[in-house]
Amino acid sequence: MPSSVSTRHSARFCLGGIFLYFTTLPLANPKTLDTTSSSLHVFALSTYTSSLSARGVFSTLEYSSLILSSMATAMATLPLFMRLPTPRRRALTKHTLPLTSPLRRSLAFPPLLRAKFNSEGTITCAYVSGPASDPIVSEPDPRINDSVSPSEKVHSPPNLITWGLLWSLFLKHKLRLGLSVLTLIGCTTCTLSMPIFSGRFFEVLIGARPEPLWKLLSKVGLLYALEPIFTVIFVMNMNTVWEKVMSIVKAQIFRRVLIQKAEFFDRYKVGELSGLLTSDLGSLKALVSENISRDRGFRALSEVIGTICILFNIAPQLAPILGVLVLTVSVLVAVYKRSTVPVFKAHGLAQASIADCVTETFSAIRTVRSFGGEKRQMLMFGRQVLAYQQSGIKLGTFKSLNESLTRIAIYISLLALYCLGGSKVKAGELSVGIVASFIGYTFTLTFAVQGLVNTFGDLRGTFAAVERINSILSTTEIDDALANGLERDIQQKHVEDENIKLFLFDGSNGKHQHLNMHYMSHLKSANSVCSFAWSGDICLEDVYFSYPLRPDVVILNGLNLTLKSGSVTALVGSSGAGKSTIVQLLARFYEPTGGRITVGGEDLRTFDKSEWARVVSIVNQEPVLFSVSVGENIAYGLPDENVSKDDIIKAAKAANAHDFIISLPQGYDTLVGERGGLLSGGQRQRIAIARALLKNAPILILDEVLAVTH
Repeated sequence: MPSSVSTRHSARFCLGGIFLYFTTLPLANPKTLDTTSSSLHVFALSTYTSSLSARGVFSTLEYSSLILSSMATAMATLPLFMRLPTPRRRALTKHTLPLTSPLRRSLAFPPLLRAKFNSEGTITCAYVSGPASDPIVSEPDPRINDSVSPSEKVHSPPNLITWGLLWSLFLKHKLRLGLSVLTLIGCTTCTLSMPIFSGRFFEVLIGARPEPLWKLLSKVGLLYALEPIFTVIFVMNMNTVWEKVMSIVKAQIFRRVLIQKAEFFDRYKVGELSGLLTSDLGSLKALVSENISRDRGFRALSEVIGTICILFNIAPQLAPILGVLVLTVSVLVAVYKRSTVPVFKAHGLAQASIADCVTETFSAIRTVRSFGGEKRQMLMFGRQVLAYQQSGIKLGTFKSLNESLTRIAIYISLLALYCLGGSKVKAGELSVGIVASFIGYTFTLTFAVQGLVNTFGDLRGTFAAVERINSILSTTEIDDALANGLERDIQQKHVEDENIKLFLFDGSNGKHQHLNMHYMSHLKSANSVCSFAWSGDICLEDVYFSYPLRPDVVILNGLNLTLKSGSVTALVGSSGAGKSTIVQLLARFYEPTGGRITVGGEDLRTFDKSEWARVVSIVNQEPVLFSVSVGENIAYGLPDENVSKDDIIKAAKAANAHDFIISLPQGYDTLVGERGGLLSGGQRQRIAIARALLKNAPILILDEVLAVTH
């Protein structure tokens, strides 16, 4: 080929690369583009343009370079399409760490923070999954400064689900990912090769190509055999990797919920929290599991880019029509992305409301029936269903309009291609084989674009679900004193246990482990906690408290109270006087807003909550039982130990519960039902007392259960 022709080919391919870049760019949100992604994008397209300078339209080197360059471009472009929503600038100022920070800032140990107080010492704070809120005292007996300005207080943790998290989890399966990439390249190569051989087939039939028919058919048969094999391997490996990734993500979300402060559970209903792990996280899981088995996602993107590159190569005369098609579809997808965000949010909230209504109704079914509230609950559920129906109809309308407009654009472009291509064949400017291949590629492009549009539709729902998860889990501060104790307990478990491995993930690769050890050095040892609890008095010193969701209502106003060790103290007062509030403060469900609580002269905040929970047993006003057997509910007093049947019976006898338990149909193996609903209120309280006595803790707190202790 003369140098001038080669120059024209190179110029054509460069123009094709530039065209690809600017037609795919509208799909991304310009506000979320970063230098790295853009550089990768330009680099991949530059690789494509430089790899197509070889002679010959269908040479092996050129075609292989074309496929590999298309895959590289797809890999570099997808982050622009699939970027998680970025918070508003104003929201970023409310966090000590940016929400788009990598994994080590969302799950591992961030740097230590230091807050001032009124003495010469400092309060050193650390945290496992986010900024701390409860100060950990570094001096033997400092007074907590209650006058810290709001600007000096630490803030809520950063987002839990980030691209850094997902990428770190994916890197744990490099072998499977590498095999998936290779098989994806194989799938795409087979798919993009088929139209070429279709064109050659027509040329052989009309005698324009001197190649034996059987030889050509054997090549086509090989492609048809390899494509499903590559597809099966790709789908199996990607599905395995994604299931493992989602298991860890689900475990981390469950863990993050567990270590939230008590106010978090006051703010959100059970249905909303359960929806995080079911419907919302299910949407994220379905993003990959529903797309890898179809012509969507990475495969569709690579086919679109590869098809465009090949069409620019074999028939540049028809490129303008193709450019209009891709640009139109890109604009439609960009508009669809921006217009459906509130619709997806409303749809997800309506679904969560339905789950919450169902959970609330069925958990209080006896109350509903005792007051004849079935009609009221039906009407409430009906309103939620209608709201879900309306949001679903609106969402379906958006999807149908987007798909219809996309199809119209594709069909108009196909019609124009047929007209122009036919005229070129009649004029002798294009061969029949090239036109046949071009037609095959247009259909490949059509299906790939449709798959890509469907993927973008799934992405919007996933983004809304992820944003909902992150917004809920970032509204309150993590209970630092509980989180660090839980972290220590998990680290002490056998790492061979698959259940424990789900919670041991550390994206920092241990870089911040020394911070955790530094934090733990500020806490009293487990033995000292136990010794203080057995021998020391509990003192409430000038304690002030208001519930976080009702900060204007002061429950305790400068309370001073001493609970002597080795004695029984009864608090008597009118309803709402604060007796249960004191119980919750002693249990450290909440921390005082002013003053302090000490045991043996030591501030409770010098103990992590996991150790403190081992020395305190509580029986609440309305004890909750798990839907397991009676014996298992009593054994929950020591959840980390294998409790013998004899110890369970001893605790039941001490709580005066043994007699009625053995009268049950299966004795200690009798199931108690949901929240203990198969037992009477008194029976539930006695089992709860037995559970507390089994713990044999030095501090026993009974919240209004005197009626069953006589």
